[in-house]
Amino acid sequence: MSTDSGITIERIVGAAAEYGASDVHLTVGNPPILRVDGKLVSLDQEEIVTPDFTEEVKKAVLTEEQQQRLMEQRDITIAYTMPNNTRFKVDAYFQRGALSISFRSIGKKIRTIDELGLPSQLKAFAKLEKGLVLITGPFGSGRTATMAALVQEINKTRAEHIVTIEKPIEYLYMNTKSIIEQREIGVDAVSVEQAIHTAAREDVDVIVVSEMETREEIDAALTAAESSHLVLSTMNTDSVLRTIEKIINAFPQDEHEKVRTELAGTLQGILSQRLLSKVGGGRVAAVEVMIPTDSLRAVIRDGALVQLPNLLQTSREAGSIPMDVALGELVRAGTVLQEDAMMHTSNKSSLRAMQL
Repeated sequence: MSTDSGITIERIVGAAAEYGASDVHLTVGNPPILRVDGKLVSLDQEEIVTPDFTEEVKKAVLTEEQQQRLMEQRDITIAYTMPNNTRFKVDAYFQRGALSISFRSIGKKIRTIDELGLPSQLKAFAKLEKGLVLITGPFGSGRTATMAALVQEINKTRAEHIVTIEKPIEYLYMNTKSIIEQREIGVDAVSVEQAIHTAAREDVDVIVVSEMETREEIDAALTAAESSHLVLSTMNTDSVLRTIEKIINAFPQDEHEKVRTELAGTLQGILSQRLLSKVGGGRVAAVEVMIPTDSLRAVIRDGALVQLPNLLQTSREAGSIPMDVALGELVRAGTVLQEDAMMHTSNKSSLRAMQL
């Protein structure tokens, strides 16, 4: 970026790198704000963000076509590479009539499953040849990095044709053993569901969907998984139970039985994660895992989801990990503080009992 504003944004991004920040927020009337280890930090040494400043950043980051789309739709999400090859997911949107822009860091290197400290069950997911695998968690939980690690594990260990369907493309893959094609919605395909249907008709082994949100997207993913493809996707949900409920409730009531049957038959695993502040700095993932057993599939098929939390506890030998167990192990290891773990559990008494 050659403008004065560009130099300023580069300095802000440089400060974000020094802090190890995951996000940069530029909101008119406030100084630039970073998110560091899950907490907001204000760059008070910088000038207050003005409408002129966000306008200059918009022109530097967005193409003319993207700027037009922003003005028409009032928000846009893109991936942007800076001159130093640092990549960001950029969200531009309006609030109180003023343009705001946020930058979310995309790592230059795809971290491995081991480097992310994720359960070994994720490597088992990478060996699957068909079915549906979901990586879930709330915004900012690291699910995109986890998905990239899973895709890279397949890429390193298997000769497969992988198609990713993303909005926007975040991590960039290099072919190792697999062939990876990355398709961006709005650039390479009109919609997520269309891209899934197209990939399922091609000579494709693995379909990766950056996020399933609508009924049409979920329906397309279930259909592809039923037709002997391995489908990997993320969802913005905070537990295994909420993930299954969200999938079923995306459809009209009269289709619930059909969807439950499809899901029970195709689901190969759900990983639901949270990022917690780590003792000594940084963040660590607490991960709930569901590996479907016959009993768990029956619960999904019959709609008796109230039984699912208890079945996760009794399915631990099959590889399932309830969130309370994952949190308890982090506390016992001294990795996270008990009070931080308590903020992420639905059963505080159970978690306290695990610390005795």
